[in-house]
Amino acid sequence: MKDAISPHVARALSTPAAAIYTSLSESFLEKARINMTKTPGPKFTKLGWRVVYLLEDLDHYLENPPSA
Repeated sequence: MKDAISPHVARALSTPAAAIYTSLSESFLEKARINMTKTPGPKFTKLGWRVVYLLEDLDHYLENPPSA
């Protein structure tokens, strides 16, 4: 049997899901994407028109918080 990726383990999260995962507000994430915050936000990726946050990028952001 082939190894399959579980549909329950997402590698990319939407802004609301990323906000919950990081305990940051959706507003902060949205503003950080367009450089309207003093503190940079986590790295994001565009999938077509969708903005997503990869789990590894969110983990890196949480483990290495930026200085304001």
